[in-house]
Amino acid sequence: MVAVEKAGIPAVAIAARSFARAWQSCVDGWGQPSTAFVTIPHATTGQQADFIRKMVDEQIDGIIRGLTELPAAPGPSGSRDLGQGTETFTVEMNETPVGLDAVNRFFAERDWSDGIPVIPPTPAAVEQMLKGTRRQPQEVLMVMEPGFGLATVEKIAINAVMAGCQPEQFPVLLAAIDALAQPQMNHRDMQVSGHTEAPLILVNGPIVNKAGINFTTTAMGPGVVNSANTAIGRALRLCLINIGYCKAGAGDPNFIGLPTKFGMCIAENEEDSPWQPYHMDRGFRRDESAVTVVSVTGPTDILDSGSRSPEDTLNNIASMMFYPNSGAGGWIRGWQSAQVGHTNKRVPYQGPYHPIILSPSRAVILAEAGMSKQDAQAWLHQNCRVPLKSVLRSRAAPKDASGRWLNHPELQHLENDPEASIPALESPEQYLLFVTGGSTHYANFFYGTYGIATVPVAEA
Repeated sequence: MVAVEKAGIPAVAIAARSFARAWQSCVDGWGQPSTAFVTIPHATTGQQADFIRKMVDEQIDGIIRGLTELPAAPGPSGSRDLGQGTETFTVEMNETPVGLDAVNRFFAERDWSDGIPVIPPTPAAVEQMLKGTRRQPQEVLMVMEPGFGLATVEKIAINAVMAGCQPEQFPVLLAAIDALAQPQMNHRDMQVSGHTEAPLILVNGPIVNKAGINFTTTAMGPGVVNSANTAIGRALRLCLINIGYCKAGAGDPNFIGLPTKFGMCIAENEEDSPWQPYHMDRGFRRDESAVTVVSVTGPTDILDSGSRSPEDTLNNIASMMFYPNSGAGGWIRGWQSAQVGHTNKRVPYQGPYHPIILSPSRAVILAEAGMSKQDAQAWLHQNCRVPLKSVLRSRAAPKDASGRWLNHPELQHLENDPEASIPALESPEQYLLFVTGGSTHYANFFYGTYGIATVPVAEA
């Protein structure tokens, strides 16, 4: 819509009322704050045509005004970062309850927080955080959307202090943002989606102990033992809010949100896992440190107390796979693609990746039966299947002029077979097996949404 307006063609957007602030935030970020729009009461997805027509008809006068009247001059852009240096503010504090909370009130008034009290990012504290890396303060790791904020090392350090990170944890956060910057992460869609999705940070290698990340019991829970996990995950969310301008109800129109959006960071329990760690699956050496980021929704518990065989355990995992529209055979229509920054270029990527968080004892059940991690992934790939007719019912496979499937033509002969089925995910590697936590009969399953990225950790 913004591109159409910039080309000189009048355009009016139609947005659900709950997306109005998100729309304004996005067009502000794209440099076209006065792009016209009208609101309707409800999202159109799944609604009947007559209901949609009625909602839009009620806004016809507003649509005509948007197409025929010049917009009012936009006001000041507020706190948008237009490239100037980092600002410093002075906040007066004292020992009274009001005085002690002055910094948090200051941040809340500017919508610079996740709603939880923060550590004041004083210049001295930020300088100390920057000692956790050799990277230069003004190095730009990525442009964060929807607000197109420049994620410099210094600005990331400010948010790391606010979240409670220590300098030895800072390299993990920087690596997570390096991963998020990869096109296949499709981070723009993650930021502005109404879906309840969030980045999950997975950490491997020697940095785990150096950063103090908990990888045993309650590794994703509250408590002092999880200080590093909590701070790193929260710091990434604060960066997405403050640098990416993805603020609740504005840039972030998520329909309800989830506690997972405050931040998720876990490390693999490499000590108790019977398999090689996940970063080795991604091509790293065991003695290297790496961070993997995958966008997910969920999680869902997998209760495995009744299992008597490795097949029982795998069947319990497989029972989680059939969440409609979450990788359920969609690969047959071709890969997804992500827009690269503020360009017309798109990058195809394989996705989604479904993280399966196994307790060590669940992994041992499989390993003691002689199954490698790759064997388990192959079993899931073979046995997690969906009816082909249901995949094609929701959206047909694209075809060329001769009627031949553009993707996977070798499977087109199954098109009219009512009993045909295909794997839910395209490849075994998309079942991301990650061993962590305490030894118990539970596992967790996350539904992945986009691609995945694994990057090395550059330690100080």
